[in-house]
Amino acid sequence: MLEHYPKEIMTKDGIPVLIRPYTKEDQERLRQFFSRIPEDERWFIRDDIGDPEIMDKWIQDPDYSKTIPLIAVRHDEATIVGNVTLYMRLSECVSHVAHLRIIIDPEYRKRRLGTWMLIDAIKFAMDIGLEKLVAEFVQGVDDAAMAAAGRLDFLEQDVLRGYLKDRQGRYRDLVIMVKNFHRDWSDF
Repeated sequence: MLEHYPKEIMTKDGIPVLIRPYTKEDQERLRQFFSRIPEDERWFIRDDIGDPEIMDKWIQDPDYSKTIPLIAVRHDEATIVGNVTLYMRLSECVSHVAHLRIIIDPEYRKRRLGTWMLIDAIKFAMDIGLEKLVAEFVQGVDDAAMAAAGRLDFLEQDVLRGYLKDRQGRYRDLVIMVKNFHRDWSDF
């Protein structure tokens, strides 16, 4: 399933980055990566990334039938600068769908790293036979990511108004976008 990795990509300003699954040796670098994500963005990540036990479980016991975690690693520094994860359900009725989460280091935003990782996740999802990718975004926080997803044919399915509550107690809208894959022709 992961035999096509690692893959090298370039940011728009020419920095070489390797996309690959993470390994046990990446544990501390992954913690450092998540610590660089602004606090006002971390609240939306469904797992408490500040909890060492959760991070240990991710690293020590990956279940690739449920979760495909990929990282973007800067070649020259071995620094993790991006993370994309596909979450799949084993239930037959939704086995054709994966949920997507993508997080980019603030220093690497607007360098097309997120777009490259999203394209790679789409290709990977198609290669393993999925039919839909679902992405959830916080309106007013993830606007750039929503725009990038829209350029790659993710369509807004719904907006759950006031569904989320941030750490300051403000209610936020959750935007659900879906990309449907077409079996008769390539998306690329």
